[in-house]
Amino acid sequence: MNNAIDIQNNQDLAFFGKINANISHELKNILAIISETAGLLNDLTVLAEKGKKIDMDMFRTCSQDIEEEIQRGFATVKQMNTFSHSVDTSVKSVNLLNILKLMINIAGFLSYASKTRVNAPQDAELMILTCPYQLQHLIYQVLVVAFKTTGTGEEIQISIYPEKNGDVRIIFSDLGELYDEKFPIDKILAIAASIDVKIFIADDFQTFDLLIPEAIKTVTMMGAHD
Repeated sequence: MNNAIDIQNNQDLAFFGKINANISHELKNILAIISETAGLLNDLTVLAEKGKKIDMDMFRTCSQDIEEEIQRGFATVKQMNTFSHSVDTSVKSVNLLNILKLMINIAGFLSYASKTRVNAPQDAELMILTCPYQLQHLIYQVLVVAFKTTGTGEEIQISIYPEKNGDVRIIFSDLGELYDEKFPIDKILAIAASIDVKIFIADDFQTFDLLIPEAIKTVTMMGAHD
């Protein structure tokens, strides 16, 4: 039993480290663009000081590029903080759509990430009682599989359907062959089981559903992060 717990704890830490590595890499890219653009601004300034005629649009474009990257950096840091605080409480009420969008954004940092289109009801609150960290872990892992089956030039459809009993179904469609990725692997099944999520795969292996309960019935060691 202790060995199983240790393995799961290691997997949880590995996921936490993986996400932070992805985010830090994204921040590094942002800083690199800012540094390069600032260098260009400096070169233009030197030329202007030497009496060279410089098109002011070049200064304006560089300034706008830096501002855009700064805003992207702020958004990335906000995503990092939101993810980091998901371990603060083992089980709590969360907005499923917010968690889905957060993990789509973070998984989007992957070099092989596909485009995604989220179809969600406008008036549904989509509040569920779950372990936020493990739900994020599950959504991230299935997004990785979905991206691998499609590719960067394709678009994945992600549709959200509230059930009458309060559960929520997330359908991932327009995928490649899930069979090639041996989906779902044991790790994904274990994460899903820890938060009472059920996985259904279509006969064509190009669509799958996550059925997420309105409230988890059990809190296993996988979801414990007090």
